[in-house]
Amino acid sequence: MTDYPPPPPPQQPYGAGPVGEVPLSQPLRGASPRDAIVRFFKKYASFEGRASRSEFWWPWFAAVVVNMAINVILGADSTAGSIIGGIFGLAVLVPSLAVGARRLHDTGRSGWWQLLYLTCVGIIVLIVFWALPEKAEGDKYNVA
Repeated sequence: MTDYPPPPPPQQPYGAGPVGEVPLSQPLRGASPRDAIVRFFKKYASFEGRASRSEFWWPWFAAVVVNMAINVILGADSTAGSIIGGIFGLAVLVPSLAVGARRLHDTGRSGWWQLLYLTCVGIIVLIVFWALPEKAEGDKYNVA
């Protein structure tokens, strides 16, 4: 009886980990809400690389829901609501800026475009940029 070598493992996509996991240095396309929020906090202050639309929008949506829940439960006008809401806002400030910069990188733009936050209509422009699909020009922001 002849012993044959085992078949080679199936080919994994570029940059994929052992079970098809996408490393943190690559954007996770089609991320579930849980995966997107976990990556949001794992890449807390990482302004390098790229982020997919789902990596950006799920944490943004979760932050809005949590903020609304704080306002409803504790009251928007109460001292406790203001303090807890302020702490939550500070806790998600840096990762929100970081994922925003990575999302802009995915569309081929610099993260410095987020300075538009400081203008009256800038947030509208940023929302449009964040909603755009990825572009090949964003490859220059890839992290090896």
